Amino acid sequence: MLEDPKVFLKSLQSAIEGFSRVDKESLKAFGNLNETALKPGSLDRKTKTLMCVAIGIATHCEYCISARTAQAVQAGATREELIETASVGLMMGGSLAMGPIVTLFVDTINMLVPETGK
Repeated sequence: MLEDPKVFLKSLQSAIEGFSRVDKESLKAFGNLNETALKPGSLDRKTKTLMCVAIGIATHCEYCISARTAQAVQAGATREELIETASVGLMMGGSLAMGPIVTLFVDTINMLVPETGK
């Protein structure tokens, strides 16, 4: 794990704000694409966001893993749903996806959705 997930997410947000000052138009277009793609339709926002988590794991994108996991929790995802999603990401990403799962993803869900002691 590179750093605390909260610090990691704050640094991402700061970087996005900095990029916005340089190229606000492109960032706005990307934000619009994000909102359009995650808009509820045949699939709800939570399901689509869980798909983003799995893809982030499969592509080894630490920012995607952390940020999309937080968004999935905000959309109502449970710890169990997140763990199953991570398994799909691992399946699609192979052994290279293992590192991000056992470090950043686990640290992020432990921060956002702690184990209940079952």
